[in-house]
Amino acid sequence: MEDDDALHHVNVFSSDRLWEPPSFFDEADIQDSALFAPLQLDIASIKFEHPYAPKHDLERELRLPDLDTFEFGPLPDLASLDESSISPQIPPLEPEEDVWPVALELGPVDKDVLFYTWESFEKGEHVPSQTPYITEQGPAAFDATLAEDEGKISTGRILKGDVLLQSLWNLGLGRSSIFFQFSPKLKTFEPTIQHGRVSGLSLLAAQSLTTHFTHTGNTFLYLRSFAERTFTSTTSIPARVALATSVSSILSSLEDTLGKQSVNINSLIQLQHHFTRPRDILFHVARTVDAGKHAETNEQLASILHHRLLELEEGDEHLRRLSGQILCQVARPSLELLSEWIGIRKEQETSPVWQRESFVAVEDATAEPASLEYTYRSEMMPRFIAPEDGNTVFETGNSLRFLKSHHPQHPLARLDGLAVQPPDLEWGFAWQDIELLADKAKAYEERLRRTLLDFSDGRSNIVPILPSTPEATSDIPAEIQNLERYFENSIQCMDALPNWSSQALPDELALLMEDMLNTRRDVNHTASNTFAPPLSLAATLSFRPLITAQAKLVNAATVRLFFRSHQLRLHLSLQRQYHLLGDGVFSSLLATALFDPDRESAERHKGKMRSGVHMGLQLGARIAWPPASSELRLALRGVLSESYYASALHQSTLGARKLSSAAPLNYRDSDELPGQLNFAIRNLTEAEQEKVMDPDALHALDFLRLQYVAPTPLNLVITSTALDKYDYIFKFLLRLLRMLFVVSHLPRDNADTASRQFRSEAYHFVITLTNYVFQTGIAEPWNAFESFVAAVELRLNEEDAAGELGVRVTEGVASLRDAHEQCLDSILFALLLRKRQRKIMALVEDIFDHILLFAKTHNSGAQQGGESVRGLYAKLKGKIRVFLSVCRGLTGKQDYGKGRGTAEENSLERLVVAMEMNAYFAGS
Repeated sequence: MEDDDALHHVNVFSSDRLWEPPSFFDEADIQDSALFAPLQLDIASIKFEHPYAPKHDLERELRLPDLDTFEFGPLPDLASLDESSISPQIPPLEPEEDVWPVALELGPVDKDVLFYTWESFEKGEHVPSQTPYITEQGPAAFDATLAEDEGKISTGRILKGDVLLQSLWNLGLGRSSIFFQFSPKLKTFEPTIQHGRVSGLSLLAAQSLTTHFTHTGNTFLYLRSFAERTFTSTTSIPARVALATSVSSILSSLEDTLGKQSVNINSLIQLQHHFTRPRDILFHVARTVDAGKHAETNEQLASILHHRLLELEEGDEHLRRLSGQILCQVARPSLELLSEWIGIRKEQETSPVWQRESFVAVEDATAEPASLEYTYRSEMMPRFIAPEDGNTVFETGNSLRFLKSHHPQHPLARLDGLAVQPPDLEWGFAWQDIELLADKAKAYEERLRRTLLDFSDGRSNIVPILPSTPEATSDIPAEIQNLERYFENSIQCMDALPNWSSQALPDELALLMEDMLNTRRDVNHTASNTFAPPLSLAATLSFRPLITAQAKLVNAATVRLFFRSHQLRLHLSLQRQYHLLGDGVFSSLLATALFDPDRESAERHKGKMRSGVHMGLQLGARIAWPPASSELRLALRGVLSESYYASALHQSTLGARKLSSAAPLNYRDSDELPGQLNFAIRNLTEAEQEKVMDPDALHALDFLRLQYVAPTPLNLVITSTALDKYDYIFKFLLRLLRMLFVVSHLPRDNADTASRQFRSEAYHFVITLTNYVFQTGIAEPWNAFESFVAAVELRLNEEDAAGELGVRVTEGVASLRDAHEQCLDSILFALLLRKRQRKIMALVEDIFDHILLFAKTHNSGAQQGGESVRGLYAKLKGKIRVFLSVCRGLTGKQDYGKGRGTAEENSLERLVVAMEMNAYFAGS
């Protein structure tokens, strides 16, 4: 009981007494384990008849031998090891014994070896039973069984095995044979013997195998037919020819490999195994050909194959490599076209890029080559070219055409005479290949930069173009002058065997096919472990380094020429001075010539001679309108020339050749202004012509425009689209100039209060709007654009001083054009001239119409102070209130801001604040 109590007090979950022996063992150290009983071996009871079986008890059998009584004698003394125990005399050799007769008498080595099964091991008299499967009894038993059940199952005709094996091999290669012939009507292979089979194979299994090889042969024949049709067609595009060439190379590799393996094929299973990998390749290539059969251009076909390659991103590695190599061949025509456009490949003189239905088009193909305006067709660019790279390619080629047209001796325009050989646009799918392409592009950029710097310093390494003159024929070699010898050498050269170059590289596609067909599917190929970027980035990473390098240096060269040889700053300032009314002298002269009633009228009157000096149109003080062309010439004569030759812009262009400021006026009039700047008549629709007929309407001067033709190559920056925007802005500014003249000449001493209030508010509205237009709407965007242009020119000067090129200035003609277009868009937006702002501009035009109607009433001498003036004033005030309400609503809207932070973000807010007049229009 005490022991039981002691056990109850022990914590069985504690590890303190874990190593103590169990309490129910009395002598734990002496007692043997009860888990395994001691092994008792009775040697006498062992009945094994084995030569190595123990004959006595284990203690005797396992004892160590006695070294003193060992049968081989006592061990030698250790001290005797110091002396040599080898006899120097070699005993004579015994005659060599012939072992082959003995081996023949003994017989095979394994003649006494018996191979037992488990059954025969347990029972020596066991007789193995025959297998119940007929297929294991051999082909004869299987055929006999089929013949026995011929009524139930169709047995078919047994064909000769080796002949059928050879026929199936030819069938897999798309060839006719004894047992299979191609049917042109059905466009497939048909068996010449129906229901034929090989011995040991059922008819159903034989037909399934035949169908398998028939499908393979049809695919082989389809691809061979595609290649032949493409080669013989006169309308095949180069990309399809490249695809057909790749398909032909693949088929040749398959035929060559399978032809070498045909001698080792002894069974249908071997035949099917050898055709497994070629079958996968054939089907993949056939699907690729089907995907691109509707492509009409090189770019479209290359884009389709690139999309197919992206679908194999996580697919079979070998098929992905094969598709990548096919894409390299098919995309080569498109890449060559890109190379010709950007100048790293010589362009075909007989077929320019824009004549090949490519990504480059021209608006007027009949224009001179120097004045052609190229248009970018992004839909014709291959899809594997990134959009930003496509824009860079087009702009680089556009700038290069400028160099070829206006500076043909420039190194970039002379690819044939340039010592720097540019690399080609190549694909790279592995990182090591991409890095190699980037290194090539970098090395080419450095070589071309040194060449351009040498050209700018006068150290040119360009091979001059020698004209082909008749005198050059005197340098003909003597062997050519001797016609007989020349013809003999030509005949010998044509009869000789082809001289293959030892450096000629084998077909990469053939090497890839050989690698694919000789690599077991279950073995990881080294290509599967290649470290490569995603396939979607392969094109960008491969082509961008070379495209960027070429664009960088072309931009650096063209921008310099635009600033220093073609006076870009002058023509940009000319637009600011005249189209945007940035010249006060021009604005004053134009307003006086158009609106001043005190000037001599240019209108023709019967019996009155016009002086032709200081004449005007007197708009607002005449009834007959519009003026004749002779009136326009007389009124506007000298307006442009006087303002231009008196401007600081003209003085800055003179340089050392300064003309006298007192030059005769007629000399200046005869001199042509930059860009053929002159006044012209705008083309109007019938509806617009009807509005122009009224001299008191706001649209009376819409027919007048400034004509400017951007000289080539400045049309690359000052495009026709930009000139249309300038014309639209000038038409609005001309209306605003008229309103400014009208409100400035309204009488101040009106008798009635309504007239005074009308005049005051109209003057305030027009003056405030004019200040906003010129100070905010035009000045701010143009100043930002001028700062950009000045910064580019400053960096050009810094590069020249440092002897660099394309390092600090990477902007090209496209950057200047885009900045110019953005500046004009900002001006249009600030002046409320965009299409989505038409309703706001309609309110401004209504306000102008009310002011012109009030001026007409005043000029006609009608009674003032009546209901008409008060009604006009009420309408004017209402329109201004609505206009300001709309502007308040636009405050803070998108695109109406001018920056970030707490600075004056909104330009319209400044217009509202200037017009608010202490919240006068805030009320309802």
